[in-house]
Amino acid sequence: PRSLSGSRPALSSKTTMSLVALRCATRASRAVPRAGSRFLSEVPPSKEQATGMERKEIEGSKDVFWSREPVSGPKGTIDKPAMIPSFNDSRVVGIDTEAGVVYFRLDVGPPAKVAGQFFQLQKIEG
Repeated sequence: PRSLSGSRPALSSKTTMSLVALRCATRASRAVPRAGSRFLSEVPPSKEQATGMERKEIEGSKDVFWSREPVSGPKGTIDKPAMIPSFNDSRVVGIDTEAGVVYFRLDVGPPAKVAGQFFQLQKIEG
């Protein structure tokens, strides 16, 4: 079929849709950086893009709140409980026992007895 203007044949709706899809795909490919461009030429090293726990580990931080190493010390007694530092009024603490790790919530206040040991929260200002 001919178009109304007579200059070129009319396109079917299927052909028109194919051309629109091709045009969109061509435009989209221009917007994506290609290998060798300044965007994809180099992945920054971990130390430049690390955050949170990973950054603390890379920096070698001795921050007890970020350490993955367990805090150890003498067994807490009623007279001398194990002091647990916290910026908050409570903190989750874990203790390794023969039955496995026991987690508990330690609140500000008198020492708490867990698995035969005494723990007390030491509130830190900051």
